[in-house]
This record gives sequence, C-alpha cells and structure tokens, in this order.
Amino acid sequence: MDNTSLFDHAIILFKQGGPVMWPILICSLAAFSVTFERLIAFWKYNFANFFFKSKQKAIIEATRKGNFDEALTLAKKADSAICRIFCAALINVDTSFQSSLEAASQQEIDHLRRGFTILDTAITASPMLGILGTVTGIINTFNMLNASGIENPTGATAGIAEALITTAAGLIVAIGCLFPFNFLLSLLNRKTHEMEQIMHQFEVAYNQGSQIRAQKAAAPHTPAEMV
Repeated sequence: MDNTSLFDHAIILFKQGGPVMWPILICSLAAFSVTFERLIAFWKYNFANFFFKSKQKAIIEATRKGNFDEALTLAKKADSAICRIFCAALINVDTSFQSSLEAASQQEIDHLRRGFTILDTAITASPMLGILGTVTGIINTFNMLNASGIENPTGATAGIAEALITTAAGLIVAIGCLFPFNFLLSLLNRKTHEMEQIMHQFEVAYNQGSQIRAQKAAAPHTPAEMV
C-alpha cells in the first residue's frame, strides 16, 4: 500500500512539473538504459579476455617465434577483443601490421565507449531542462497572478510548483547520471591502458618473430655467399 501511495505521489509530482518533465524523463530512461547496457558490455569484455587469456599468451608466443600462420589460426578461434585485434594485425602481417593493429584496437575502444555521449548529454541537458521548467513555471505564475489578481494568490502555486519540481528533477537526473558516467569512464581508461600494454607486448613479439623469419629466409643463401 505504501508503494502504491508513493507511486501515486510521484505521478502527481510529475504532472505538476509540466511538459518539461517529459524530456527530463526521457533523459533519465536513456541514461539508465545506456548504463545497464555498458555494464553488461564491460562484463562481457572482461569475461572473454579472462576466458581466452591462455589463447592470448599462446598467440603472442607463436608470434615471437615467427609462426605467424599458427598465431593467426589461434586468433581466429578466440572470440575476445584482444584476440580480434591480434587477428586483424596478423591478417595484414606482410603489408600493414602496425596500422591494422592500431585501427583494430581503436575500433574495440570505440565499441567500449559507445553510449557515453548519451550519458554526457543527459548530464548536461537535464539541469538545463530544469532551468527551462523554472522559467516556464515563473511565467505561468505571473500569468495566473495577472488573471486572478493579488487578492487570490493561491492560483499561482501551480506555477511555483512547476518551477521547483522541474529544477529538482533536472538536478536529480544529472547527479544520478554523473556517478555511473565517471565509473564507466574509469573502466574505459583502465581497459585502454591494459590494451596498450598488451599491444606493446604483441608488437615486441612481432618484431622478434620478424627477425627470426628473416634469419631463416637468409640462412640457405649464406653458404653460397661465403664461397
């Protein structure tokens, strides 16, 4: 019964807030959806990287030995962000390894960053919508005072309520979005740093593997050159 009365009270406040409450509600729903979806996306990212961590090490080791074909086969069998980056670079190992590595890693980072713009927009727009509601509420207050006169000021309470409710709603949504946005941003920065470290290890392994392959390719010609 308490839950029902609380819900009814929220509906009453929403109606008293006027039409500006609708875009504020849309901002809050969009922000909640993005936060929930991004948390799942980061969980999937962590789970996939943890599940295929041994494959990542095997790919780097095969690359370090110069077995690029073996490393590519292993990368294709692993469904994780890091292994997808390895796969994209190994496919173009003889033509554009570095650029493919950077492009693939940037694509994975962009995938993790997806939806951040919506959260940022909700944080910025919600207080502005609250201020807009304040302005419209004050305008309605003056209109009611002009219509009913100072002798009947009770008619102005609806405009004052609209002004206060929209301001509070906008601030609540903005503050509520700020915490998950900063949390997700910290997760993104941490994953970006981890990805940069792994990419550096992979580049070092590639350079070592390329030297080994070059030595093997030059080895049959060495006796002829010495003669």
